[in-house]
Amino acid sequence: MTDIQEFIVNVGTVGTSDGSSLVRLGGTCVLCGIKAELASPPVNQQSQGSLVANVNLSALSSPLFRPGPPNEEAQSLSQWLHDVCNESALLDMEQLCIAPGKLCWVLYADITCLNYDGSLPQACLAALVAALKNLRLPTIEIAEDSQRITPSQERSVTLKLQCVPVAVSFALLNDEKVVCCPSGEEENVSAAVITVATCDEERLCS
Repeated sequence: MTDIQEFIVNVGTVGTSDGSSLVRLGGTCVLCGIKAELASPPVNQQSQGSLVANVNLSALSSPLFRPGPPNEEAQSLSQWLHDVCNESALLDMEQLCIAPGKLCWVLYADITCLNYDGSLPQACLAALVAALKNLRLPTIEIAEDSQRITPSQERSVTLKLQCVPVAVSFALLNDEKVVCCPSGEEENVSAAVITVATCDEERLCS
């Protein structure tokens, strides 16, 4: 196995987001910005909010990606993040409930690949977790008589993560050599690439 690539995480990188992060893993760079919106809770989950993660593989990040709507790889990566969040129980969604059956937070996490050089799932998950830790929400007051919704000016509400899922990518080269955190070039010449995600209890969640 080769040495693990340099891993850097910065938070609060997007001033217009409610939570954000920038992750560099080797030559791969990923930006995550979270916007929180008020909505009615799902019919079958009246006391919960929700988290929606979408991955954008920018054409500027690599010649492998083309402009236009999310391609199959971006959609698969978005679904993988959704599955990891659910399997790891990353968030207690009841934290996002403001008034059961009436009002909740929906968190939209937009994850953009700024530069691609391998190990993308690993970087995207790290960016999502870091942005959630950086998230700040206002308190919400609902008037009993008019049902008017008033958010506070101060953003002091944070979320408690139930665990911190961590992903690691591996590439199997033709000479049966295993590379951890492979670069884009190593992924291109590999026989297979897998990404494993675990949570705090060392339980597999992908």
